[in-house]
Amino acid sequence: MFNYQHILAPIDLSDSSNPVIQRARELAEHYDARLTLLHVVENIPLGAEPFGEPSSLIMNEELHQQQLRNARKKMQTLTTPFSLPLNVEQTIKEGFTTSTILEFANHKQIDLIVIAHSGKKGFLGFLGSTADAIVKSADCDVLVVKHQLS
Repeated sequence: MFNYQHILAPIDLSDSSNPVIQRARELAEHYDARLTLLHVVENIPLGAEPFGEPSSLIMNEELHQQQLRNARKKMQTLTTPFSLPLNVEQTIKEGFTTSTILEFANHKQIDLIVIAHSGKKGFLGFLGSTADAIVKSADCDVLVVKHQLS
């Protein structure tokens, strides 16, 4: 039987993160594995020019730093009720969500990614979610935790 050594739980800091954190914690305890929670902050333009050109409305540095502080605070607030062990790494990275998760997983030699999937479809059902992209591209096992919509 395969024994997971390092589990990654990418979280978006929404309510759909709760079942992911819980499942990842249970698996980490079962396998006596390291657990890392990862949130990705995207630094994206605030608008777009005609014809899809990036806007000059790039987020200023003060607003960007506030976004990072808010993410750290929200991660701490979100994870506190789970009584996570002290050795759980809580990381915030900047970049594009899917590529940042995949690069982080490869760099940290993750062997299981536990990720949420809301069950929502993209534009006309053709575009996939982050979870779909991770499942298709990850070099390790991926467990998708489906968020039950009320």
